[in-house]
Amino acid sequence: PDVLGYIFEQYINDRAAMGAYYTKEDITEYIGKNCILPFLMDCLKETDPKVFKPDGEVWTVMRGSGDRYVYDAVKRGYTPDWQSRIPADIAVGIDTQAPNLLERRKHWNTPTPDPWALPTEIWRETIERLQRCESLLAKIAGGEITDINDFITLNLDIRSFVYDLLHGTSNNRLVLHFYHALKRVTILDPTCGSGAFLFAAMNILEPLYEVCIERMQEFNATNPLLFKDELAEIDNRYRSNIQYFIFKSIILRNLYGVDIMIEATEIAKLRLFLKMVAVVEVDRRVDNMGLDPLPDIDFNIRCGNTLVGYATEQQLNRELVQGGIFPAQKFRDKIDSELFSIAKADKHFKEIQMQYDVDLSTFKSAKQELQKRLKKLNEAMNRLLHLNSTSKQSYEEWLASAKPFHWFVEFYQIMKDNGGFDVIIGNPPYVGYTRKNKETKIAVCQIYTIKDYKTLPTSNLYSFTIERSLEILHKNAKIGMIVPISAFSNDSMKELQNLFKSCLSDLHVATFHQRPAQLFAGVLQRLSIFVGNKNKSNRFFTTGIYRWNEEYRGLLFQNIVYVEVNENRQNHFIKLGSTIECSIFEKYCSDKVISSYVGCNDVRNSVYYRTAGGGYWVTFLNAEFDCISVSNKHTPIKSDINAKYLTAALNSNLFWWYYSINYDLFNFKDYIIFGFQITYDIHY
Repeated sequence: PDVLGYIFEQYINDRAAMGAYYTKEDITEYIGKNCILPFLMDCLKETDPKVFKPDGEVWTVMRGSGDRYVYDAVKRGYTPDWQSRIPADIAVGIDTQAPNLLERRKHWNTPTPDPWALPTEIWRETIERLQRCESLLAKIAGGEITDINDFITLNLDIRSFVYDLLHGTSNNRLVLHFYHALKRVTILDPTCGSGAFLFAAMNILEPLYEVCIERMQEFNATNPLLFKDELAEIDNRYRSNIQYFIFKSIILRNLYGVDIMIEATEIAKLRLFLKMVAVVEVDRRVDNMGLDPLPDIDFNIRCGNTLVGYATEQQLNRELVQGGIFPAQKFRDKIDSELFSIAKADKHFKEIQMQYDVDLSTFKSAKQELQKRLKKLNEAMNRLLHLNSTSKQSYEEWLASAKPFHWFVEFYQIMKDNGGFDVIIGNPPYVGYTRKNKETKIAVCQIYTIKDYKTLPTSNLYSFTIERSLEILHKNAKIGMIVPISAFSNDSMKELQNLFKSCLSDLHVATFHQRPAQLFAGVLQRLSIFVGNKNKSNRFFTTGIYRWNEEYRGLLFQNIVYVEVNENRQNHFIKLGSTIECSIFEKYCSDKVISSYVGCNDVRNSVYYRTAGGGYWVTFLNAEFDCISVSNKHTPIKSDINAKYLTAALNSNLFWWYYSINYDLFNFKDYIIFGFQITYDIHY
C-alpha cells in the first residue's frame, strides 16, 4: 500500500506540478496523532469528567509515568546526575549567574560525543535538550500536566499514553465511553490524494480499537452483562480475525476523503483495501476462502472539487434568497425531502455492510438507491450553482471543468447530525489561483471560479482549502495541515491569518526551513505545520525555525519545542522558539519603526538596498550600487538622522532575526525593511 501511494504521488499526472507533494509518514503521523487523539480524549472528558479531575485516573497515571512519555531522542544521554557526568569544561558554563559566561561557554559550540550526542548535535544544543528533559520530568512528577493539549505543547508521546490508559484501567466505563467515541469519530482529508493522511489515521486508530476490544472481552468474561451489545457486533458475524473487523470498521465509520482527481481516489481506496485484506487468514476449504465481504467505500472516498459547491445548507439558503430565480421555499422543501431520503439510504447502506450475512442483492439494491438519490439531488444543486455563476460556458462544459462537490449533500449525516467533521487533516495544494501554469499557460481561475471566500485576496488554493475546512468542521473539532510558511508570515496572507485568529485556538505552529534538508524530499519549500482547535481558549504556540541534516530526520519530530506567544499584536505570526527569545521580542517591540525616520528628499542621506535575494542574501549599502538593476532602491532619511546608522542596523544580526521570525525567508519587500524597529539615539 505504501509503495502504491508513493508511485502515484511521484509519477501519475505530475501532481507536484499541481502543488501536491508526497507527504512522508513522520509528517502524517505527527499531524494525525495530535488531532485525532486530543479529540477522542476531549470526547471522553465530556462523557466521564470525573477521570479528568486533578486526582482522577487520567492525571494520576500521568504523574506516575516517570520518563515513559518523554521521547527517546529527548532522553538521549540523560540521567539524574548528568551535570556531574558531562565534561568539566562544558559543565562550567551551565551557571548563568556566575561571571565570565562567554568565556566559560567557549567550548559549547564543539560537537557533542557519545553517549550524549544526537546526530550533528553540538554541546549548546545538547545542554538545552538535557535541561528540557529535566524540566519535562519535573512537570510530569509535579502534576503540572492537566490538559490533553499539553501533550502537543510539551511534545510528549500521546499515542503511548492513551494506549496505556486504556490497557491499564480497571474502570469499564472509561473503556466504554472511549470505544463509543472511537466508533463515532469522523476524520477527513479534503484533498486526500492517494490517501497518505487517511492511512496514517488508520494506523493511529487500529491499536486503540484493538486494546478496547481486548479490554471489553476481559470485562465481559468476569461480568457477561458488560459490553454485551458492543461485543455482539463482532461475535458470530466475522469469519476473519478481529483485525479484519477493526480495519473494516475504521474504513466505513471513521475515514473520509475527497480529491479532484479520480485516479487519486481509486488509489486511496485500493491502499485501504490492501491494508485490510493483508490481515485475513485464507481458508480454501470454506466459501469465499473465508473472506468477509469487502466494504464499499465509494461514499467515503469521493471525487470532486473541494472548493466549488455548497459546503453548508446556510450557503444554499443565501444563494436561493439572493438569486430570486424561482420560488425559493418550494425548491428548499424539495431539497429537504431528498436529503431526508438520502440520510435514510446512507444509514441503511452502512448498516448492512457491518453485517456478516448480507444478501448480495440487498447490498446492490441499497447502493443503487443511494446513488440514484445522490445523483438526482446533485443535479439540482449543480444546475442552481451554474445558474448563479458568472461562467459563460454551457452547463456540460462548466460541470466538466468545475467538478462541483456539495458537502452537505454528499456527507449529509455528518454535516446535519454531527454539525460537521470531527477532525480534518491534510496537505492542501500550493497553487496560485490566478498564476498561470508554466507548461499549460492556464491559471486555475480560467478552469473554475472561486467566489464568496474571505481568503480570496490571498489567491492560493491552500488558503481556500483551509477556509472550506473550517466551514465543514463542527464547533469543537480539530484541524491540522502542512502548508507553506507564507501562510503565517506574509502580509499577502493577512486574510488567512485573521481567519486563524478568529476561528482557531490552542494553535500550535511549527516551522521548517528548506536547507540543508527538506520535509518534502527534493522540494525547496519552507513549510509550517499547524494543529489547532475550533473555538476554544485563545492561546498560540510556536517554534523557532528548524534546520536539520537528513541524518537527523528520524529525530526531528521528537525534538519539536513550542513556546506560548502573544500573536495578537500583528496580523502575521511570529516564530519564537524559547522563553528567552520571547523576552527579547518584548524589548525589541518597545523601539520605533524605521519608517518613522523616513523623510526629506536629500538622496545623499539615504539607505540603499536591494529587494532581490530574500532567503539567500540581503544587501544594504551606504552608497549607490555600482551595477544597474531594477531591484536597486534607495529611501531618503530625515535630515537630523544619519542614514549610515540605520544602514548599520539593517546589516545587523538583529535585523536578520527580526526578518526570520516575522516573514517567510524568501520575499523581501519595502514594508518588511521599514517595519524593522530600532531607536535612533542622537547621542551616538
